[in-house]
Amino acid sequence: MDEMKILEALARDSERLKSLDTRMTNLEKLTESVNQLAVSLERLTAQQTVTEQRVETLTDDVKQMQEKPAKRWDTAIAAIISAIVGAGIAYLIK
Repeated sequence: MDEMKILEALARDSERLKSLDTRMTNLEKLTESVNQLAVSLERLTAQQTVTEQRVETLTDDVKQMQEKPAKRWDTAIAAIISAIVGAGIAYLIK
């Protein structure tokens, strides 16, 4: 090979190395971004778990709050029935 062809091959290889270096830098940035995304996803998953636990606790609290009026109503009805039965028995005894 003559000197001119060697210089041309060297120039092509030099350009190719620059291109490969740029691609490698871009891939490193992409890898770092993917890594950060994975860490963020892990944090979000942990937060979602905590949120689900809190929602479950709140759901249980709401159910208990809804049951209280029903229990009070049942107690009131039982008291009224007991009073009526007691009055009926008292009336019959007199």
